[in-house]
Amino acid sequence: MRTIDVFGFQMAAADYRSAFDEIVSLSKQPKPASVALCATHAITTARMDSSLGQIFRGFDMLLPDGMPVVWLMNAMGAGLRDRVYGPYFMRYVIEHAPRPYRHFLFGGSEECLAELKTSLRRIQPEIDIAGVLSPPYRQWSEDDEREFARVINGADPDFIWVALGGGGKQEAWIAQNAHRYARGVFIAVGDAFELLAGRRSFAPAWMQRIGLTWLYRLIQEPGRLWKRYLIYNTAFIWFALMQLLRRQKN
Repeated sequence: MRTIDVFGFQMAAADYRSAFDEIVSLSKQPKPASVALCATHAITTARMDSSLGQIFRGFDMLLPDGMPVVWLMNAMGAGLRDRVYGPYFMRYVIEHAPRPYRHFLFGGSEECLAELKTSLRRIQPEIDIAGVLSPPYRQWSEDDEREFARVINGADPDFIWVALGGGGKQEAWIAQNAHRYARGVFIAVGDAFELLAGRRSFAPAWMQRIGLTWLYRLIQEPGRLWKRYLIYNTAFIWFALMQLLRRQKN
C-alpha cells in the first residue's frame, strides 16, 4: 500500500475499502499484526515522544484518522477523499467480515461490552464475536498479561479490537505484548467502543467533514480535554508547516 511520510511516520494512503483489504491480508499471516488509527493527537504525541514514536514505526499499518492528517497528506499528493475514522472503520469491518471471520473485543467496562455486542449484532447479524475481555482498572501484572493472552489466544480471533484510551496507551500495550500472541490483527480504535455502543454521541457529519470532531469532544468534556487540544493541535500545525516548508525547499 502507498504511504506518505507524516512527521517521520509512514501513513497509509488508504480509504475504508483498501484498509479493510489490508487487514484481511494481515489476518491470514501466521503471526500477529498491528494497526493504529492516527488522529492529530496520536501522531503528534508520537512525534514528541521518541519511545512512542518507535512503537508507531513498528506497526504494520498507520491509518489517517483525523481530517487535518488527511489534509497534510493531500498537500503531499495522497489524493484522499476522506479519513479512516476509527469507529467508522470498525463498523465497516464488522459489516464486511461476518463468519467465518472472528472478532475479539478487548477494553472497556463490562457494561459497555454488553451494549457493544448488542450493537454489533445489529450492524452484522452474522458476526462471530469470539470473546470479550474487560481488563481490570489497575496496573496490570505479568500474571494479568499471561491471562489476557491465554483467553485471546484460546479464542483464536482474526481481529482483536483494542480500546484502552488515547495517549498511546493502547498502541504501547499492543507493541509490548505482541510476542504473547500466535496470530490475529490487533487494531487500536480508541473510543470506538463507547461510540458504537451508543454510550456517547458522534459529532455531526458536517463537523467531521471540516475537521471539527475535536471541538465536539471538547464541548463534551472541556475539563479533561482542553489542555490536550491546546497543546497537541497547536503542535500539529507547527510540525505540519515545518514539513511542508522543508518539502518546498527540496
